[in-house]
Amino acid sequence: MRVEIMMYPGVSEIDAVMALHVFKVAARKGAEVESALVVSSEGEVIESVDGVRFAGLPMWRPTETDVLLVCGGWTHEVIAEGTVPRQIARARRSAGTGLIVGGVCAGAVVLGAAGLLKGRPATTHHPAFAELSEYTDVIDARIVDDGDIVTSGGGPLAAFDLSLYLLERELGEPRLAAAIEQFMEYDRRGTVWR
Repeated sequence: MRVEIMMYPGVSEIDAVMALHVFKVAARKGAEVESALVVSSEGEVIESVDGVRFAGLPMWRPTETDVLLVCGGWTHEVIAEGTVPRQIARARRSAGTGLIVGGVCAGAVVLGAAGLLKGRPATTHHPAFAELSEYTDVIDARIVDDGDIVTSGGGPLAAFDLSLYLLERELGEPRLAAAIEQFMEYDRRGTVWR
């Protein structure tokens, strides 16, 4: 399984790195998982929410990827500027429904702005429920699984929950997910709404 975590100006680096960590640990434990933080424009330098700069990241390959995760961050600015939602919409059209798109925390709002959530259930960070409701029906759950769109809410730790859930769902590896939980000394929280 190839997982790409989209980095964009204003992304929450904690969301992205937490998700990446889960997939990297899974690979070290023998799972067939390849994961990377990626950018949509070659040579792009990303300054995240807390001022951490990321450079030298590989270009995304949405048509060759199984899972694309979009994390939260300064979503108001990202949506107002418009480039990131347009890029996500184009990537989705190119890759089709074979690509699983995940929204981590307020990343679901960016997916909504990209037009991916129309008529579909989703969740996000509680403070962003009103924003997400402009695009879709909001479900108050930790994870909302709607097949090829999976969203998680509840702050940065939702990155752990969504990543563990996707490992379990996509690889059929509940024991691996449980072993990673134990390794990280983290217990998944909340409910999954399907």
